[in-house]
Amino acid sequence: MNFKHLLALVFLTLFSLTAFPQKIQLVANHSDAKFTLLNDYDDSDKQELGTGSVEIKLEKDSKNRVKISKPGYQSVIKEYNKDLKWDKEQKITLDTRQVDITAEPFDAEILVDGRVIGTKAIYLYIQKDRFLTVEVKKPGFATVTKVYYNQPDKETPPFKDHFTLKDRQVRLEVQPADSNVATNGITLGRGNQDIKIPFGDCVTTTVTKEGFVSYEKVFCNKEGDPEPPIRERAVLEDRMVKITTVPNDAVIEITGQRVGVGSYELKIPRGRCVSIVVSKDGYVKYYKDYCNQQERTVPPISEAIEMVRDQAYDNSVSSDLANVRITVPVKAGIAAEESWKILSSIVTRYFDILETVDFNTGYLTTSWQVENFNSSVIRTRVIVSSGGNSDQITYAVKLVSQVAELNDPSRNLKTVTVKDDEAFKDWSRIMKKYQGLIEEIQARLQ
Repeated sequence: MNFKHLLALVFLTLFSLTAFPQKIQLVANHSDAKFTLLNDYDDSDKQELGTGSVEIKLEKDSKNRVKISKPGYQSVIKEYNKDLKWDKEQKITLDTRQVDITAEPFDAEILVDGRVIGTKAIYLYIQKDRFLTVEVKKPGFATVTKVYYNQPDKETPPFKDHFTLKDRQVRLEVQPADSNVATNGITLGRGNQDIKIPFGDCVTTTVTKEGFVSYEKVFCNKEGDPEPPIRERAVLEDRMVKITTVPNDAVIEITGQRVGVGSYELKIPRGRCVSIVVSKDGYVKYYKDYCNQQERTVPPISEAIEMVRDQAYDNSVSSDLANVRITVPVKAGIAAEESWKILSSIVTRYFDILETVDFNTGYLTTSWQVENFNSSVIRTRVIVSSGGNSDQITYAVKLVSQVAELNDPSRNLKTVTVKDDEAFKDWSRIMKKYQGLIEEIQARLQ
């Protein structure tokens, strides 16, 4: 073939392409996919072409732009330039899912896989065999999360989805940072937590840590109630000491009031001190101050108080004769001198030293007898005076028994002498060695 023949063939081919309009068949992978011819310079619709499969004629002075759409899928726009050679059949695949997402409140943020995409409304596009996570967030509301799949074995995404934030959320900031947080009795964890409050409901939130008084607050999300705060601080400042005693029936007192027997949870307000007294018959009283103040020793979480036996108690007996004037009439027939002699001899068997002896007035006192024990000092004496009428000899005998408690912080006593009258108080017990004194006087003189 010579050059002239080749040139003629090329010219004939170009003439045939321009002389005859080109037609192509558009086939979608969905039979209900819609084909729409678009205007050249925007995406506005110009003409509906059909569904599933259409034949179009490529116009010379047009971009031949076609949109293929189907609800629930991202639309595809194709452009067919007439100056190009196209296969007779064009296959178009719609496989990217589309979900129209709206959210309330309208200023809530819409996030896709952790990235903020917009507010109020977005279009979500999920590529084939992929999935995306959508979150709708606003401070003060519980976040709503949903995962959308475009996978054969997963649920088909909806065409549209609407999110409404109704459940409230409080960001609870706790101190100390390792405090435990629970809502309605269910543990959420340690440290700062997000407290969810369902719409139309209330929740009770507690913050606890050993050694501290717990925090508790009720948050409500009901119509007509004040809105819960966006943030809340729970600062545990008041201390708590779990006190137990040995023996387990000892009485625990605060400022003279009984607060427990055997055990007690002692609350110590911030900046304060609380004093306790633990007592039980036969044991040394226990005094202690617990302080919740700066530069003071931090109170323990718990304390087991093991009481010590009271030596003074073990060497004494309870008596209703202690510190009471007992009237002893002398039996008729016993002369005054004889009765005085009997009385004096009985007293001197119990007490070595008589401080005052006066037969004429019938007055006798002994010196104080002092005994020191692990927690107290006991002093004892006898005072005798005459009593009754002139027709009968009568004596009034008083066994004085007094105690000075060495460990009572209110008295601040370190050492006590027998002359420190202000340190002593009447004691309802008497030492065992004086137990029979009053009874012997009564038996010998009556």
